[in-house]
Amino acid sequence: MQFFTTPAMVALLTSMLSLTTTAAPPPLEARQGAGPTVTFSGAGPNPPTYTLTPPFRGENITITNPLSVSHISVDQTLGVCSFQGIDGSRAFIVGAGSVDVGPPQTQLSLRCCAFSCIGFPQNCCA
Repeated sequence: MQFFTTPAMVALLTSMLSLTTTAAPPPLEARQGAGPTVTFSGAGPNPPTYTLTPPFRGENITITNPLSVSHISVDQTLGVCSFQGIDGSRAFIVGAGSVDVGPPQTQLSLRCCAFSCIGFPQNCCA
């Protein structure tokens, strides 16, 4: 029976260590990214729209656009976004998707959280 020579053993151990050594994960903010693109649409065949790009940090973002919104869509799958309308509507979009707002109404605020945050949606990223 023959064993590895010392240089061969060192090379084998070095390659094994390189496979198991990993860098520290990036900070939470880097993993959360810039946030989704949220598109708000009014009603009609050629509806007016506007977009916002909120961060995935759970911040309550005030919306100042007075458009009466009938449809909201989100383009990313990394988290959950919640919306509150002027007449009391509440909507949630998990991942990429869309939701109809009924009755159509001006949106007052939105909040987006990365899936990596604990306790969403109530305490997302708190």
